[in-house]
Amino acid sequence: MIILFFGQPASGKTTLANAFYEEFWNDSYGGAIRIDGDKWRDVTKNKDYSKEGRIRNLKGAFDMALYLEKDDYIPILSFVTPYEELRTYLRENAQNLLEIHLQYTGDRGRNQNFASDFEKPIGKCLNIDTSYDTIQESLDKVIQYFFENGKLNL
Repeated sequence: MIILFFGQPASGKTTLANAFYEEFWNDSYGGAIRIDGDKWRDVTKNKDYSKEGRIRNLKGAFDMALYLEKDDYIPILSFVTPYEELRTYLRENAQNLLEIHLQYTGDRGRNQNFASDFEKPIGKCLNIDTSYDTIQESLDKVIQYFFENGKLNL
């Protein structure tokens, strides 16, 4: 299983993915691993925010997540993932994918990294507007979505 938190920068992806991991996965199930977009870019040295740079960055991260999933890890990803073609790639190759789309209204900074060509999700996903929901309310929605749609091989 792979869990993907995606949305524009500063929408709460990292915050919510970390909360989900810490509160739910850390002690409940073994084998979960966090992969965050900002940290991934630091490791790969990819600071190219063009469409081509984003695709190259995400394809590498998604291939790593697919590899980890095949070794029975549960990658919890937090990446902008602006293009449906990449979400489809992950969806078609993962054994099980849970997609959580985060959005918000307002300005939380980091606007310089916004993907102006962000494509709205068309696949099955949980949509959370972090403009209105607290971290705990959002986390509760993610856990409920996980129990309704997640398939673990434990």
